[in-house]
Amino acid sequence: MHNRKMWALSLVLVLVLVSLSACGAGEATANACEPEISTELALEAQNAGMAGLAAGSVTWNESHLSSFLTVLLQQNTGGNFPVEAIHACVEPGGNIALHVALTDDVLLGSDVLSVAGTIGVTDGAVTVDLTEAAANGFVVSSAVLAPINAQVNAALAGAIAGLPVSVETTDDSLTISLGGM
Repeated sequence: MHNRKMWALSLVLVLVLVSLSACGAGEATANACEPEISTELALEAQNAGMAGLAAGSVTWNESHLSSFLTVLLQQNTGGNFPVEAIHACVEPGGNIALHVALTDDVLLGSDVLSVAGTIGVTDGAVTVDLTEAAANGFVVSSAVLAPINAQVNAALAGAIAGLPVSVETTDDSLTISLGGM
């Protein structure tokens, strides 16, 4: 009986060490920005998205993208959801970072969750490749983020199924085009 407990404890310890090996102390290396966030900008982004469906292309700047994501999340989750704002930072080469500002006392220490990676197109679908997540001075590597990438990309694959798309990022803007426009 004692050996079974030791074996189980050893297994749990190994699993904890393996999961922690993908974590490191430090700060997020994701680019930071503080775009303006408002309901008006979210509505402008929504209107641009609807017009983009008809025109075949939409471009959002960081303020529009941040406002749209923040207001959409707040409206679909209710008042108990602990997110104050989502700051979307965009750079050339498909690089994107999201800094999620949480309400007070959600986490001990910092009130910001950061994720960074790239956005692009794979097999005609918009895809993301998250390479880093950070909070409270802990940084998680891309190996741990693989299941999250798989879930996000599965959802994105169903959003515009079968249509050819392209994604381009510049300093401060994200453009998604349908039909390779």
